[in-house]
Amino acid sequence: MIDKFLLGNYKFRETDFTPDIDCYRELTGSQHPTVLWIGCSDSRLQTGHITQARAGELFIQWNIGNIVPIHD
Repeated sequence: MIDKFLLGNYKFRETDFTPDIDCYRELTGSQHPTVLWIGCSDSRLQTGHITQARAGELFIQWNIGNIVPIHD
């Protein structure tokens, strides 16, 4: 099973990370996401994938039942 994830990481580095290295370097200094995404903790949800968001665009808060208490 781990081989699948290692291969996926390799593909990510080759097709996304390396070609866009300047964007990722910029993200190491600070983050300025444009959207707060509050959602339910669920392994089936791939937020960045379904929204086509790039690294740094979403600040994701996952919790049980995607609850936002009034006074929190």
